[in-house]
Amino acid sequence: MSVLALGCRREALDSVVALARDVLANRDIDRSEIGRRNFESDLEWSAAEKNPQSMMSTHVRRILFQPQDPRRTPHEKQEHVSGDAKRLMALRDTLVRSTGRVIGLAGDLTRAEAETMARALLPPALDALPVPATPALPTPLPADRRPKDLTVKLARLTQTYLALARDAPALTDRDDPAFLVADHVLGGHFYSRLYVALRHGQGDTYATGTIREGEPATGAYAAWTYSRSANAAATEAKLGGVLRTFRDGGITDEELVDAIGYLKGRRAFNVQDPGQVLDSILWERSRGLAAGYRDALVERAAALSVAEINEFVRRFYDPSRFTMIRVETR
Repeated sequence: MSVLALGCRREALDSVVALARDVLANRDIDRSEIGRRNFESDLEWSAAEKNPQSMMSTHVRRILFQPQDPRRTPHEKQEHVSGDAKRLMALRDTLVRSTGRVIGLAGDLTRAEAETMARALLPPALDALPVPATPALPTPLPADRRPKDLTVKLARLTQTYLALARDAPALTDRDDPAFLVADHVLGGHFYSRLYVALRHGQGDTYATGTIREGEPATGAYAAWTYSRSANAAATEAKLGGVLRTFRDGGITDEELVDAIGYLKGRRAFNVQDPGQVLDSILWERSRGLAAGYRDALVERAAALSVAEINEFVRRFYDPSRFTMIRVETR
């Protein structure tokens, strides 16, 4: 998927559409810019290899997904962009002519104006795609091929970073409504289970939370935190204890009410301008989801009982299904 997004004042709309048309039709390739991008990519990866949080996030994906899995790619060293101008232009031309492309306009214009601008923006679509439109994702690594714990060594750290990681339900999985609530209770806010145990209790950490990916494919999930290295063992024990307590006791009626109130209430912040509404529609459409799917997901979560959510919690938050990842000083 590729997205070109532009925003402007109404009086500049014609000029901005003309600019977008020029960009999409451009045939010039600046080889020096490609060189700069490749150099910057190398520098970014070099910095990421020294960043404990980046390495924690990278190793969460490494234990879950195979090396060539696209879900792992953003967290690995990026391959250099080819300087072959002819190949790049062919790829760009295929992309802008692919079937299934969508042009969305929102704001101070009529539908007739939007249709006129859209018709002039892109060349005719291809009759067929050269490759399948739906990516074939590799199967995630099975639980028996994942380590029970993994230690990553970095130089000159004064803190240890911890993550309990496993695979997570896809956005379209039947368990996702329950997962939405459970994740919020465990680590989704300042008074979540993780924050109460690890920050508000004895000040073991300044921050904690979860990694959660909302995509229509199996994703990565982790409960994470960090603490000073001398306190790492105690913090690791508490992190594991939070997970076990959560699995054994589940959520409470009050936590369910609070979670649903948050999930419903935050939707108002996503419709404050036309661009947000358009982004939401295009995000869902690009993933093959019906418009309003994520809002409907919240309603499905609200229809669940505490018992139904706790049945999911008992299955999903089994400590034996998680890998402990430590990023500590060398």
